[in-house]
Amino acid sequence: MRPFLRIAVLGLALLPARADARVLLTREAAFAQVFGPRARVEARTVYLTPGQVAAVEQAAGAKLASARVVAYRGSLGDSLVGTAYLDTHPVRSQMETVMIVVTPQGKVGAVEVLAFNEPDDYLPPPRWLDQFDGRVLSKDLKPGLAVPSLSGATLTARAVSSAVRRTLALHAALAAPAGKEAP
Repeated sequence: MRPFLRIAVLGLALLPARADARVLLTREAAFAQVFGPRARVEARTVYLTPGQVAAVEQAAGAKLASARVVAYRGSLGDSLVGTAYLDTHPVRSQMETVMIVVTPQGKVGAVEVLAFNEPDDYLPPPRWLDQFDGRVLSKDLKPGLAVPSLSGATLTARAVSSAVRRTLALHAALAAPAGKEAP
């Protein structure tokens, strides 16, 4: 091999590999983090009716990707710690998966980014995600209103806020008595 070609090949080999699909936190690790390592987590799959889908979308001000919802209920002993939902959505041109935990009182308990495929510059910092804790569903749960904007990551802020609103509306719809639509 020619010397300049060897240098070029060696240089390419030393470049960091581009990670297009990055898992930042596995589902199981996230459950242990928010529910506790001893928590029992049970998955429940629910298929929303067209009426429920319409009610959730109206309450959230955001579209649902599917009428199929998986709720992960975390319990310690006989006590419910919270219910986690995974929301996968586009940010800019790539996908992000966020886990939103709803407390038994219907408030946000935690927001964690599990997978993020956009550049790191657009990744929301934990401190910004923590400001959702204790929030309830409201139309103004958006950047620039009840939620601070995220400088340099506006699309991420919009996507996460929308996921939180969707999740809170979904949780309310699933908690509503049969035959009655959630607000």
